[in-house]
Amino acid sequence: MKRILTLAIAVLASTGAAIAANWQIRDIDILVQLRGDGTALIREIWDMNANEGTEVYIPRENLGDIEISSFTVQDESGRSFVSEDYWNTNRSLEAKAGRCGINDTGRGVELCWGLGSYGDHVFTIQYIMSNAVKSLNDYDMLHLQLVNDRMAAAPEHVRVRIEAPGRQIDDSWVRMWG
Repeated sequence: MKRILTLAIAVLASTGAAIAANWQIRDIDILVQLRGDGTALIREIWDMNANEGTEVYIPRENLGDIEISSFTVQDESGRSFVSEDYWNTNRSLEAKAGRCGINDTGRGVELCWGLGSYGDHVFTIQYIMSNAVKSLNDYDMLHLQLVNDRMAAAPEHVRVRIEAPGRQIDDSWVRMWG
């Protein structure tokens, strides 16, 4: 990575259609671990209460050359979900239980996982975004929308941490805003 890294992180938490309207999302804790090759390992912990629907999905659009891979999900019991090559959105709550996958929408992808049951849940998701850091003429840049702006239930609290190998990310060498 070049000497200066420019970070523009869109952490938006407003209304929309990503999840059911009467859900409560207490907390989303996001860790972005940048790698020297420009990929980012992203871990998100969702503390929530779901009272309807069959799945959670996170739209990721306008990806350009960014590819998402290695998507995994664990629930509050530590159970790892089965990753499917094709995500069928039309299945029941029971059929989606313990399962996750990436749904191609034509405008991007949706990271999807089954609720399994209604009530309180803590889901830990993890995935890799290749080409997340872009090299410009004078800087390297990370520009991501990490919380979708079309969520029907806005999170009460969002925390985003960004780490780089061997470097403390601070304003002495990083231009950042969000």
